[in-house]
Amino acid sequence: MEEIKLWVVQGTKAAMEVPGADRTESERMLEDILVANPSLLMTGLALVGRQMQAGSGPLDLLGVDGDGRLVVFELKRGTLSRDAVAQVLDYGSWLESLSEDELAQRISDNSGARDVEEVGDFRAWYESRTGDGDLGPLRPVKMVLVGLGADEQTNRMVRFLADRGIEISLLTFHGYVHEGKTLLARQVRVEAVPEGR
Repeated sequence: MEEIKLWVVQGTKAAMEVPGADRTESERMLEDILVANPSLLMTGLALVGRQMQAGSGPLDLLGVDGDGRLVVFELKRGTLSRDAVAQVLDYGSWLESLSEDELAQRISDNSGARDVEEVGDFRAWYESRTGDGDLGPLRPVKMVLVGLGADEQTNRMVRFLADRGIEISLLTFHGYVHEGKTLLARQVRVEAVPEGR
């Protein structure tokens, strides 16, 4: 696994390496930080669900991106493994299997929990956000794996899917401590290729 390092540079000569944050502390904080700051995951993202019950278990985070697309996030506090790929595919396929009415109702029923905005009426919320009440543009669902690293199998599997047009991405975060503050660095390891490329 590759190592990410960070330096503080003062002027042109002095470069001081910033030590990595305690991994246990970074793992504990990651989900709460991402919920409070969804733009760390994706620009224009609005979270609409956290730990929402899906077909085979609770999905970690559910959001709507700036284009009005549904995004499911699978978070691992440690290193992402092939099991995380299977989970996010399971959640994405389950979300795709729901009718628009079922999807809207589930989001409405499950929003407002654990520091995620209360949506109430998802159709009305979506219309106010996009200018259109048609929920068709929510899909296909985007899938994003998020962790503090990823093993080689996970990288290979996600790259394979993304290269074949599956909307799946892989984000990893790295924590550092500098002058008593925790710094987070985001690394986009695999990103889905937009349609038409």
